[in-house]
Amino acid sequence: MASVAVDPQPSVVTRVVNLPLVSSTYDLMSSAYVNTKDQYPYLKSVCEMAEKGVKTITSVALTSALPIIQKLEPQIAIANTYACKGLDRMEERLPILNQPSTQANTCFSNLDLDVCLKENGHFLTS
Repeated sequence: MASVAVDPQPSVVTRVVNLPLVSSTYDLMSSAYVNTKDQYPYLKSVCEMAEKGVKTITSVALTSALPIIQKLEPQIAIANTYACKGLDRMEERLPILNQPSTQANTCFSNLDLDVCLKENGHFLTS
């Protein structure tokens, strides 16, 4: 008898990163960062040194934390499940999360998010 593979629930971090508002904002900021580094050579060298330091620190931290993360894997899975449910509710109540930042900007330029959400039939409360 063939076994059926069950796909694990996606990580809440992966889901957040893949939200159109988040991913498009990241793309815009990343592009601005790269363009700024290209325009200012001195700033570029400082940024590259900082990037190298962050990569080194991250690598050491991950190596050190890996045994703890492995021990806490069941608890992390439970927390991920609850976080995904919370994200589901946020996506229902804030459909702006599923729009790229260029579209969402029309609401934010209004400077009154509550009014903008009400005009579009969405409410922050309840």
